[in-house]
Amino acid sequence: MSRYILLLIGLLSVLSYLPGQSQHLANTSITTETPDQYYLQVKQFNEFVDRFNYASDWKGNRITGDFEAKYPRIQYLGYLLNGEDPRQQNAADSNYRKLCNQFLREVVDSASLQFISLFSGQVTAKAVVNINYRSKNQNCTIYFLPEVLTDRSAKWVISKVETNCFKTVADSLQKYFIAPNSHETSFINLKRMENLSSPIYFYPSKVTTDTSLLFMTEVAANRLTINNIEKVVYLISFPNWLITVEEFSRTSSNSGWLISNIARLAEK
Repeated sequence: MSRYILLLIGLLSVLSYLPGQSQHLANTSITTETPDQYYLQVKQFNEFVDRFNYASDWKGNRITGDFEAKYPRIQYLGYLLNGEDPRQQNAADSNYRKLCNQFLREVVDSASLQFISLFSGQVTAKAVVNINYRSKNQNCTIYFLPEVLTDRSAKWVISKVETNCFKTVADSLQKYFIAPNSHETSFINLKRMENLSSPIYFYPSKVTTDTSLLFMTEVAANRLTINNIEKVVYLISFPNWLITVEEFSRTSSNSGWLISNIARLAEK
């Protein structure tokens, strides 16, 4: 009997503890507040475009009248500049600061407001790419342009490739070619193309020295592979202006995708 009494007392003790524990858990809710610098950071390039176009605030919400009153567009654009650029901080030389201010004033000029249209040809992406070509790691620069299709969808396409890794192809041009008297044999030596590592040798010089075309043919022949993308920057053109946007990885609020350079172009 004493055994059952002890079990009953133990059960009652457990039941009496549970409400108190539940109440304790309910009162210990954890609250976290996102720091302001997180919102100021420009985490994606699309976010940069939306902020430049004055389409969204720091939290991604649409610009309201209250926000406009507190942060006019020209002030808001100032947050998109690389604040740690030495040219911005050079007290002895204010030329770049004056250039930046002039650009921002033209962007917000009510007579000719400027915006970024991603798929209009205004934006070029420039990628530094690490490649492996013929068992050797090298770098190349690939430029991308957006292309709008007939169904109004869009895609990025390679517009140009810059690299110095195709010297072996240039050397081969001196060895593989169609001889100037080939017409006398009805171009029978065209069959040599079948045994070449790249038939591009038989094409005009402007083709065989085209780095972009060589890049494509060497990838197709599995002699060139992509290791990784090291860096991407965006070149954005405006009437008489060109700005460069790149990613700054740092912990400050002035980080993420920011304007790294503003250049004034010669008027056409």
